[in-house]
Amino acid sequence: MADSTVASNKVSAVMSTKLVTIKTTESVVNALRKMVKHKIGSIVVVEKGRPVGIVTERDISIKVAKAQTLRGLVVKKIMSKPLIAVAPSTDVWEAVEQMVRKDVRRLAVILDKKLIGMVTERDILRWLLITAYEPNIPEDLKKLLEKRAQTHSLSRTAQALMVTKQTDT
Repeated sequence: MADSTVASNKVSAVMSTKLVTIKTTESVVNALRKMVKHKIGSIVVVEKGRPVGIVTERDISIKVAKAQTLRGLVVKKIMSKPLIAVAPSTDVWEAVEQMVRKDVRRLAVILDKKLIGMVTERDILRWLLITAYEPNIPEDLKKLLEKRAQTHSLSRTAQALMVTKQTDT
C-alpha cells in the first residue's frame, strides 16, 4: 500500500496519456479541428518530432477576439512557448506550484526529451478529490472518476490506484 501511495503523489500517476500533436507549419484551423475531434483544450506543437510549444483554446480565442482571421495562420505564429514541462517523477504538489508560478493550466510531461503525457488542472482536481475523500469516496463520485479515467486515458498507474483504493474500502 505504501508504494501505491507514493506513486499516487507523482505526476506519472495523474497525467493524461492521450496525446495529440501538431507540426509548427500546420494551420491553426487544423489545430482547432484536432482539438474538437479529440475533445481536448490544447495541442502540443512539435518540430522535427520534438515538443516546442502548445496551442490552447485561449490562444485561438484571443486571435478571434482581436478580429484576426485564422485563415492562413500557422500554428508557429500563435503557439505559447517555451513549452513548460515537468518530469513524470515530479510530485503533484510541485506541478501545482509550477502551474501557479507560470500561470498555466497544463504542463507537458517529458522523459528523456520525449513527450509522454500532459498534466492539467482537471487531472490534478481528480487526484485531489481522490486524495481528499479517501477512504470514503461517495459512490456516485467514484463512478464519475472511473468514467473520466477511461474517457481521458489516464495513466495505468492512476487507473490501478483507483482499483486499489476501491478494494481497500
